[in-house]
Amino acid sequence: MAKKAEKGQVITAQPSVLMVRGNQVPVEVQAQLPKNLLRDEFRYGIRIYYKAEKGVEEHVGSLGFDFGNYNFVEGKPTMQSSFTFPYTPSKIRGQLMAQGVVSDKKGRKKYTKAKELAQGILTTPHLIQTIHAPAYAPEVFKNEAPGPLHFPIYFDQGLATLRHGYGTNLKMLEEFILSNQKTKKIEILATHSPDPTETNARNLSARRAVAVERFIKQKMEAEAYNNSVSSIKFDLQTLQKNWNAFLGRIQNSALPEEQVQEILDIVNGKGSFAEKEEKLQALPAYEYIEMYVYPVLRYAEVTIQYQPNLRRDYEIYLLAKKIVENRANADALTAEEMQYAANLTPLLAEKRRIYESAVETYMNWQSLNNLGMVYFDQAQKELKPKVKQNLLENAILNLRYAAHRKPNAQQFYNLAVAHHQHGDALEALQSYDYAIRLGGPLPVLQQVFTDKAALELSVGQYDDAVISLTYAGNSYAAQFNKTLLYFLKENYEGAEALGKKLLEEYPQDANTHYLMAVIGARSQKEALMAEHLKQAIKAKPDLAGKAIDDLEFKQYHKTESFANAMKP
Repeated sequence: MAKKAEKGQVITAQPSVLMVRGNQVPVEVQAQLPKNLLRDEFRYGIRIYYKAEKGVEEHVGSLGFDFGNYNFVEGKPTMQSSFTFPYTPSKIRGQLMAQGVVSDKKGRKKYTKAKELAQGILTTPHLIQTIHAPAYAPEVFKNEAPGPLHFPIYFDQGLATLRHGYGTNLKMLEEFILSNQKTKKIEILATHSPDPTETNARNLSARRAVAVERFIKQKMEAEAYNNSVSSIKFDLQTLQKNWNAFLGRIQNSALPEEQVQEILDIVNGKGSFAEKEEKLQALPAYEYIEMYVYPVLRYAEVTIQYQPNLRRDYEIYLLAKKIVENRANADALTAEEMQYAANLTPLLAEKRRIYESAVETYMNWQSLNNLGMVYFDQAQKELKPKVKQNLLENAILNLRYAAHRKPNAQQFYNLAVAHHQHGDALEALQSYDYAIRLGGPLPVLQQVFTDKAALELSVGQYDDAVISLTYAGNSYAAQFNKTLLYFLKENYEGAEALGKKLLEEYPQDANTHYLMAVIGARSQKEALMAEHLKQAIKAKPDLAGKAIDDLEFKQYHKTESFANAMKP
């Protein structure tokens, strides 16, 4: 039975040359056996494994030809299954192997001769460029009364019910009430998004304003001691069927200028509120509007005028050190003063201790964000993978708390980048999406879309990456990733044109020259390959070693052009 299977079975793998997707290598294996091979007294299976350098074998998966697991194609038992296995650099020059196994009911086994399905792993997708520029919250301590505080409280579609979920700002409002700052006046301005579900809901804006007012009064009556409801002036206002907030979000979005203008023409044109919204639905940008604009227009903004307790700051740094060393009470400095103290030292370890103390005492979003950023910066300098992952986990924990307390584009971008570097693709994509929905300065949104596209490219979501790159702007990383996307979608001519355009702006960029060399190799343009490989190695000599291992150049390894390109 083993001999018959060995001679007659057909096993294939797609792709024939494996390629990484993030940190995984996907492969689809199909096997077809000879007719009448399978018998009741024997079991036949095929083990799939990867044979890396020095003969190290890693189990990838198996095809078990048990009753019900296979189909008949042209009268032959046929199975097909998809597998993934983790990528490591040592596997670049290995082989994906398949071996049949016949076993009887007593457990005795016979093996067929192992067959090579694919040789080596392409790592071209790892050329992806990211921006990854999370930011510290500004640390500016002023010994003067600040302006009013603003808390936008977000609601679910069509509802006026308060929720404590992702990014609603309710937690931040609650923390302010519990801080017992002397409060003079609270204004609540409630509105709704323009979609029909919201506009047709009766008195939705007013009900949202009342819900927020009731929450504040109940919290103050139950837990505040420095304020009373009767001593605070409450002012409730509502906006119904108003385009101002919508237009503000649109002009603060990542939509192209021509699409923004189409929207402005409709909103500023003739027609009723409902008629204008119906016209918006016909625009190419409406999917973006539904996903990223409408959700953040369902809010009630709380504006609080208060009088903080001011203090002198000449001993802030020394007091912070005493607090960290447990030689002074934690409340000897305010949260703002502790944050300012951390900004006075360049040492990450010292910053970390001060922020940890501030978080332990105050749990405000600035301290949480900046503690997360300290962990993130320490991770960038760490060489040990396990220690780096632990630092990123701590960064994620603090950045997540910060984003919940201060939901804006920058905060969720910070969290997304930490998830991205930690390898949490789904969590990173979710946080990138939240950042976009919340809106913000165009440079920040373009960073978000660029890094989101990079992640989508790395996990093989090419169609999603196309959409993200549409809004990513013209940064180096965005242009490079668009070139790489064209290449991965096998549009080599388009990729070459984009690469040449990028080199006009960055003529000495080693990564772009290397990608152009790969494009030349894949499209059978030997001269293009050699020209840009030489330029890449000239700009970055380390790429010579990469090119030798890179299977993209395998067919050219023995050519004179490749040898000349490798010369210094």
